[in-house]
Amino acid sequence: MIIPVQLAPKKLSISAILFGILGGIIGIGAGLFLGFALGAALAAALHVPSREGEAGYFTVAIALIVTCIVTPVCIFVTLYWRDVRSIWLFIGLVMICVSIAAIGVSGFGIWYAAQPHVLNLNGPRPLLEFEVKPPTGQSLETLADVEPELDTDRNTMPGYWHTEAPENPGVRAGYIELYFRMSQRLFVLKFPGREDRIFNLRLPANPMKAKYRAWSDWRNADFVAKAGERPSRPSGGSDYQIRYKLDYQDR
Repeated sequence: MIIPVQLAPKKLSISAILFGILGGIIGIGAGLFLGFALGAALAAALHVPSREGEAGYFTVAIALIVTCIVTPVCIFVTLYWRDVRSIWLFIGLVMICVSIAAIGVSGFGIWYAAQPHVLNLNGPRPLLEFEVKPPTGQSLETLADVEPELDTDRNTMPGYWHTEAPENPGVRAGYIELYFRMSQRLFVLKFPGREDRIFNLRLPANPMKAKYRAWSDWRNADFVAKAGERPSRPSGGSDYQIRYKLDYQDR
């Protein structure tokens, strides 16, 4: 007597999922290529006008539609090739589509986070207003040749001294334009032939809030350094101090 043996339905495996993701990525590339080619051909055949980018939008729309069709088909074929059967084909298709979407969103998030973000995109640049107070017993003449500067990971912005007399006697006032949203900003007083003073500004990445329009407390330098040397902590005692605030137009 021969008893028929029924094979167990093929389930998902790690290798099948990985191959499915690879097939989906290939499907995205192939779908975009075929979609753009088809979209361009249809735009020309249907005489879609090119003014205001209508033909381009039409081509992109066709490319996205074709990609949304080709990509699942490629995943399905890849899973079937890996001997995935029955309901597991549908489950694998959903899992892989979600995985590819998550990879795409994560990649876009990393790319977006790495981009420079302008503080005031549709308006004038915010200004960092600052005042510098010399050490006790020294006059403002010690700041005559000092150059203020703002250093970030994205750029270096020169500072400018105000030509008019400041409201508070005994200080020298100036301003620097803020351009990017940055988590760290270093304000530098560059002394020719002497140690520069470096101040770590206590400001958030987006300081365009009402409370930052008020003057900060007077702050001592966080580091001192000569040009080309490693910064070090100041030795203490009376030294140059700064305070600062934001000046900008409301959006």
